[in-house]
Amino acid sequence: MKKILYTVGLAFVFSLGTMAQQTLNGVVKDASGKPFPGVKVSKVGESRFNSTTDENGIFSLSLEEGDYIELNYADVVLKRVKVTGEAMDIVLDSQKDGMIDLGFMKRTEENQTQSVSTIYAEQLMKSATSTNRVNNSLFGLIPGLHLSQNAGWRTNAGMKVRGVSGSPLVLVDGFARGLTNMTMEEIESVQVLKDGAATALYGARAANGVILINTKRGVYNSFDIDVNYRHGFNFPINQPEMADAYTYAMAQNEALHYDGLPLQYTAKQLENFKRGVNPVYYPNTDWVKEGMRNFSQNNQFNVMVRGGGQRVRYMALLDYKNEFGLLNEDYTHYSDRYNSQIRNYELDLRINLDVDVTPSTKVKFSLYGIIGEDKRPNTGIDAIFQNLYKVPAAAFPIKTPNGNWGSNSIFKMNPIAAIADVGYVQENRRLLEGDMRLTQDLSMFVKGLNAEVAVAYDNSATFQDIGSKTYLYEIFNQSAAGLPSSETGGSNSTMQISSSKLTAQFIRASVEAKLNYDRAFKNHQVSASLVYRQDMEEPLEENQSYYRQNVMGFVGYNYGNRYMVDVVGNYYGTSVLLKGDKFRFYPAVSLGWNLANETFLENVSQLDMLKLRASWGRSATDGLDYGLGHYFWTTASAGSYAFGESLGTSIGGLREQQLPMYQLELETADKYNIGVDLRMWKNFTASAEIFYDRRTNILVDDNRTSGMLGVARAKSNIGENETRGLELSMGWNQQLKDFKYYVNANWGLNDSEVIENGQAYQPYDYLYTKGHKIGQLFGLEAIGYFRDEQDIIDSPEQTFSVVRPGDIKYKDQNDDDRIDSEDRVAIGKSTSIPDMIYGLNLGFEYKGFGVDMTFNGISGLTKQLNVANVHQPLRNGNTNIATWYLKDKIRWTEATKDIANVPRLSTLSNENNYQTSTQWIEDGSFFKLRNLNVYYNLPQAWTKKMKMDKCQIYAKALNVFSIDKIKYFNCEDIALGYPDLFSVYVGLNINF
Repeated sequence: MKKILYTVGLAFVFSLGTMAQQTLNGVVKDASGKPFPGVKVSKVGESRFNSTTDENGIFSLSLEEGDYIELNYADVVLKRVKVTGEAMDIVLDSQKDGMIDLGFMKRTEENQTQSVSTIYAEQLMKSATSTNRVNNSLFGLIPGLHLSQNAGWRTNAGMKVRGVSGSPLVLVDGFARGLTNMTMEEIESVQVLKDGAATALYGARAANGVILINTKRGVYNSFDIDVNYRHGFNFPINQPEMADAYTYAMAQNEALHYDGLPLQYTAKQLENFKRGVNPVYYPNTDWVKEGMRNFSQNNQFNVMVRGGGQRVRYMALLDYKNEFGLLNEDYTHYSDRYNSQIRNYELDLRINLDVDVTPSTKVKFSLYGIIGEDKRPNTGIDAIFQNLYKVPAAAFPIKTPNGNWGSNSIFKMNPIAAIADVGYVQENRRLLEGDMRLTQDLSMFVKGLNAEVAVAYDNSATFQDIGSKTYLYEIFNQSAAGLPSSETGGSNSTMQISSSKLTAQFIRASVEAKLNYDRAFKNHQVSASLVYRQDMEEPLEENQSYYRQNVMGFVGYNYGNRYMVDVVGNYYGTSVLLKGDKFRFYPAVSLGWNLANETFLENVSQLDMLKLRASWGRSATDGLDYGLGHYFWTTASAGSYAFGESLGTSIGGLREQQLPMYQLELETADKYNIGVDLRMWKNFTASAEIFYDRRTNILVDDNRTSGMLGVARAKSNIGENETRGLELSMGWNQQLKDFKYYVNANWGLNDSEVIENGQAYQPYDYLYTKGHKIGQLFGLEAIGYFRDEQDIIDSPEQTFSVVRPGDIKYKDQNDDDRIDSEDRVAIGKSTSIPDMIYGLNLGFEYKGFGVDMTFNGISGLTKQLNVANVHQPLRNGNTNIATWYLKDKIRWTEATKDIANVPRLSTLSNENNYQTSTQWIEDGSFFKLRNLNVYYNLPQAWTKKMKMDKCQIYAKALNVFSIDKIKYFNCEDIALGYPDLFSVYVGLNINF
């Protein structure tokens, strides 16, 4: 009888459950009201129950009223909705519902509690220009991300998050990889993790912030082909103008005169330079013009295939690009055996594959490969251009009458020969990155439970071939009697080809296991995860390997999309810490309150979101050298010790190296953040954040111990810094019939302070670098120039070098009648962290014609003017002089001593004049139009006839203009090397 009752009871309960089930028929639309196909709709906590919207945006799923469903489009748009009936119309807004993938947890703008700034593919492609470096395209787009433009051949922009000194951790699809070779078209989103609640997820690698790159993945029930070609032109800009031969010779004589040395050129020789007489002995060679061409070119072509069926999604992108340098083709083709033009070729392939093996088992597979070739002359790229600027026009001709390369006894080289006749260096790069993630729904055992296992393996190698040769140069001279003479140097050797050798390599591998719990019921949403991860990096170099291991747990709770909390605990170990002491704990907590969902604001129709956030979290950085805890011996600095009674007797031996550390910590960041997010009128977004970053355990040289110890002191984890600031961002986008436009702006204010840096005792308070900004410049205060010898006698002694009239006079800060290192004070501002960073991104489109512009600027940054040949001309007798010193500035002479703003010319080393001082600093503020994009989309009536979905013609420009205070240089990177570039691209984008 009991068995019968038990069976009947089970049947009754089952029937109730069955009766409670209902079929939800839903329609998913985008923000404009159009059907949204290819959206995966699944039951929260039981993802094996799922459906996919068809071409009409319709899906059907068996659910109970009160269940939650999750809508996911291509892993980039995410939304959760509570089931309220048997039929529902759901709006999935690709902007409002953009997925914020923190790597280990997923959130949306509405329910995130962490500080994360995100830019998605559509806006990125509109605003970005650079074809070969993704981070060169992010200027001004993301609040809290400061990029500094570096001049050079295919250089990357430097990246900092919220004013910290170190570089952020960059991950692609969840694994530590770089941006260097990525293609713009493959990127779905770029996310910058800024506060402690987000960076704690990455433990000992994330103190400097984290940048997450998510690549595009396939879409269910779709097929799409995207073809893109662009051709680019690079024009050198911001180049200093070097003096011609006559001007140089006059300046050289002037410098020698004020040095009290014999003049180099006679009046007749100067006249010959001026008239261009006998160019063999009186050349006027414009080395920059001879060595460079007016512009260079590049090409990029890629094809992306994206789509999927009911169970498989795919994205594949094949990209080819090449770029050619600025060297004069007349000299790069000097030899029939090789072409020495600076150039790069690269072929990239990315394949992302997602397979629903069963309704409860999913596999994600990603593969990325690169084949690349770089070639240049067998002279370093920066050295090539430095030579062009360094050798004076009056030094020697390119070629002598005998057909040999010209040179002289000072330089013993020829800048053009260093391009044309020294051979070549060719590097062949190979890269393969692969990862796979298996997700298994376990809700059939425990509702809300699922597990993930992921593995990743990357391998990169660079092989180098070198063709080496030397060249013969000839030195032509003319005696006082006018008789010619010549001598040769070097030798014209045959090309020697070295065998290919491995010059760079790295291997990276990661293993991750994750157990997730995710439930939603009534007004409650609970998520939790337990993660184990292990990472390995092994480059070719010694003592550069890193091994990391961590166990992490986090819990998230959301009540009615009103109250949210996330808690993280990360137990993280790294191989750079000392044996037996490898692990540290990194916790975090973040809170959110969305007031817009409160009942007292439910009638405010204009308000879409008003969310308050607060967070605290801890992370660190493990970029330390190995061996800090080891005791080393090395050979004596002079090679031997004095030993025995006889004078001069010595014997070889060893000496102690730096003392070991017996306790080592990681530089640790405690990050605090308060923020507010606002969305109104469907079109307006804004956010404001206040942040504070306290750095402790910074590894510094502890100079507080006396040098009488007799051995180099151990480093110490006593450094402390503070960074704080404010970030504001806002945006407006709207469509009015055929006209649509957008405006986005961001602004950041940074401040910092060095609390402790291990600085030794200083006799004067102004010598302490503590209490100042991070990167604060210290130097002498220039107060003018010595007028005459009597002025020198009457002034404090300057100890750096012998001074003469026209040299810089410095302020005696301590009134000891002596100018030395104890007279250095804080000058200017920080050289690394600007006070203010801002960006403006705006654009419009009307009937297919559109314009996009990205502006970016900074203020409150100090730059040093210390470039040889420009700011330090004629120095040491083997440098050149630019017109900056001769025309833009007023150099000291007897005639200009009352109005001069730079010191006299000198051919000596003259250490006095080139001390770090207020004479050589400049305001590094600027305002730039970084990117300009002009495009036209052909009318749909035309494209349909050509079997196309879209056809766009566009022109883009990079580095369009700059308003700054630094002449002749990229104001962000003041150096002579590969020139700063203004780039223009024309292209065609076709979508099928």
